[in-house]
Amino acid sequence: MLPLITEKNIALTHLIVCSLHVNPNGVVHLNDYPPEHPRFYTLWNETLLMKQAGVKVIGMVGGAAPGSFSTQTLDSTNPMTFEAYYAQLRDAIVNFGLEGMDLDVEQDMSQAGITRLVRRLRVDFGPGFIITLAPVASALRNGANLSGFSYKTLETAVGDDIQFYNAQFYNGFGSMATPAEYERVIKQGWDPRKILAGQITTPEGGGQWVPYDKFNATIVALRKEYGQIGGVMGWEYFNSEPGGLSEPWEWAQVMTAILRPNEVPPLKVTKKAADTLVIAWKDSVEEGSLVFAGAGGSGQGKKVMPEMNVDYYAMVNV
Repeated sequence: MLPLITEKNIALTHLIVCSLHVNPNGVVHLNDYPPEHPRFYTLWNETLLMKQAGVKVIGMVGGAAPGSFSTQTLDSTNPMTFEAYYAQLRDAIVNFGLEGMDLDVEQDMSQAGITRLVRRLRVDFGPGFIITLAPVASALRNGANLSGFSYKTLETAVGDDIQFYNAQFYNGFGSMATPAEYERVIKQGWDPRKILAGQITTPEGGGQWVPYDKFNATIVALRKEYGQIGGVMGWEYFNSEPGGLSEPWEWAQVMTAILRPNEVPPLKVTKKAADTLVIAWKDSVEEGSLVFAGAGGSGQGKKVMPEMNVDYYAMVNV
């Protein structure tokens, strides 16, 4: 991830680590493993440097996988059940130094449940903690809604505790090919400064990917109309176009040119930090993606460490 702050012409503000899942009768996972699993050592060490550069590192809970917001977990009406599963989320925030949480509710959740969760996060983590939500764009204009609750009602109740909304303008729930869909949202009374234009970063990520020249024209028109909008959110990093798997940070360069050029956060990497990152990378790979070298395709033989695909020492600048 570090090229997001080492490459030129990138002005990243927030990085969302996802997806955390609160599992009924289980423990919180980051994707398929507990967040403390060794395969994530590189991730957590790189986030430390990104925070030092001024990037806000927040988590995301929920997404397409069901369970996190069910009546068995964070939407339970039983206070003891809620406390048990909320404690898992709270501990993950504390243990990994997350500076905020994005609530991506893609299953039915009660109005009372989401309001309780927002309020509890604010009480526990204070005014500097970033709380965001990720509704499909149509949910902000009384259209299709994956969450089950009213975002306008939520904004009325606890809007002061919500920094912004990562609205998903893709996959059939909105488009940024023209200003029209974003304008429909704002006409419902939303503050454009709180509404981010969420985009898929590659056509492979789903439907309604918008070519960058067309997206730029839309942003120019919206900024002319509203003066300022919340920004742009991209889903997701690893294969973002135009760089693809080898240079996914190029998407952020394109977005910076559209939104906020010449505002690049500073990054300081010491030799000691590079040493730590190299060790973390090796530990992560050892747990997650070793290959086997053996004759005749037998699958027997010794473990071979894959070639390191990032040069942390080239980033040393202090």
